[in-house]
Amino acid sequence: MLRSLKFFRDLKFFLKLQKSKIRRLIFSLRKSYNLEILQKLSLTICEYIENLLFYQQTEKIVYYYPKNGEVSLVFLMGKDLINKKVYLPKTWVQEKNLTFHQIYSFSDLRPGPFGLLEPPVEHPKIELEKIELIFVPGVAFDLTGGRIGYGGGFYDRVLSKVKGLKIGVAFSFQIFDKLPLEIHDCKVDILVTEKGVIRCKI
Repeated sequence: MLRSLKFFRDLKFFLKLQKSKIRRLIFSLRKSYNLEILQKLSLTICEYIENLLFYQQTEKIVYYYPKNGEVSLVFLMGKDLINKKVYLPKTWVQEKNLTFHQIYSFSDLRPGPFGLLEPPVEHPKIELEKIELIFVPGVAFDLTGGRIGYGGGFYDRVLSKVKGLKIGVAFSFQIFDKLPLEIHDCKVDILVTEKGVIRCKI
């Protein structure tokens, strides 16, 4: 029994170590790219998303606001503010949780934790079980939909309760064949990169 517990503790430590290495690698790669290039790649990703039938038919969409060289969907978000309901995450640091609130324009956004722009908490909130489509940021993804985030578990906590379509967005250098995942790491259904759409083999 003690040997078994030690094995699982060692395995957990190994997985966390591997995740840290992957994060450092991706952060380094993102910094190596010119921001103008990342913006062009982001626009290509937006074009692929626009061609997804499910996206076209969905009226309520949960986005995220990009940080530190993440894929930017701001162009697409701006178009959707005209004829769809757009929601963005509000971060609750102590609870390590996210809630998603509607915005009506970019002028609604306010500075939040971690340097992110966030919606006002008094704006309408969408319940997790009513989310039809959510765009998910991440540090790395794999072909099964596995995701490594920033280590806080914020998205894992909400994605486990979301029944709608989960779309991971990333640059192609963030995609791996297989990632070292832990039991609490939630997966996405589809990945979109500047090279196209990947339907995950879960």
